[in-house]
Amino acid sequence: MELVTPADGHPTSTRAIEARWLALPAAIKDKLAGLEARKDALHGGLEALRGRIDRLRADLTEKRSRLEHDTANTAPLQPHGVNGADRWTGGAGSGVATFGGPPGPERQQEVDRLAADLGRLEAVYQSACARWEEAARTYQAACEWLERTAIAAIVPVVVKYERVPDARGEVEMIRAEIAALSREAEAIERAPIPTGEALQRLDALARDVAARRGSRISERARVFFSRDGVRSVEALFGLVQGWAESPRELAAAIRERCETDFLAERKVWEGAIRTQAVNGEAVSSSDRPKRLAEIERRRRELEQREEHIILAAERDGLDLDRRSDADPGTVLTTALASDVA
Repeated sequence: MELVTPADGHPTSTRAIEARWLALPAAIKDKLAGLEARKDALHGGLEALRGRIDRLRADLTEKRSRLEHDTANTAPLQPHGVNGADRWTGGAGSGVATFGGPPGPERQQEVDRLAADLGRLEAVYQSACARWEEAARTYQAACEWLERTAIAAIVPVVVKYERVPDARGEVEMIRAEIAALSREAEAIERAPIPTGEALQRLDALARDVAARRGSRISERARVFFSRDGVRSVEALFGLVQGWAESPRELAAAIRERCETDFLAERKVWEGAIRTQAVNGEAVSSSDRPKRLAEIERRRRELEQREEHIILAAERDGLDLDRRSDADPGTVLTTALASDVA
């Protein structure tokens, strides 16, 4: 009998890892390499921007410190008379030269300019940092999806190149629709069930409780047929001395009392359910998974269209950021026909 080795979904040996990598479609490898290259390029630009900020901050700190020092050690303003003669014409003249005084206004203007430049660069750095983080999360999510997905399920979705006049605007519209679908899905998940279904749940619970209670009564009724009979309620319900010392027995007694009260007050519960106000749209338990599945289908179509536009925009020289919460399978498997050929 031949032994069959099951497929290793998470290979650890070098041979298994390389075999899995070779089995991947070329389009998937190229897409993963492109995501990594974009992440590294954004990180390189981020590091260059950080170096500029550090140099500018050091320059600003030095010049601000010198200005503060010169301002604190300002010499009194002193005018001095000056006489002189022109050696070529022989003419003589006199004037007044001023020494000391505070630093000129141009030095404070320089410090203000450097501070403004630093503020602008720091704002650009924050934006660049957010872009790199989005790209890094997208790449990491793609790698994790690739690790946990079977090779047979990794199939490229080939789309044709399409020139989009306003790619950025259309992507923003798609993302707004995706966000609206997410809010709709959350509302459906939190939505209460209709009153009719709540009454059905009440009836089902009442039948279950009544069946358990009837079974207990039938079992305890046997003691009336015994030789000694029943002489007390304690004996009927098995309330021997020290029974309450066991938490399990105490909990069982409390449960039986609650079930008895529930059956006695069933009409009250039914009236409370009928008069209960239902906030928002009620969704039945049978319709909830269907509606959520439809939302998920629409979301996948929108995400594939979004990735299609991003790829077409990259072909046209427009770099658009991907969402870090986008479906990694859609991002990784969607490819232009020209890239697959």
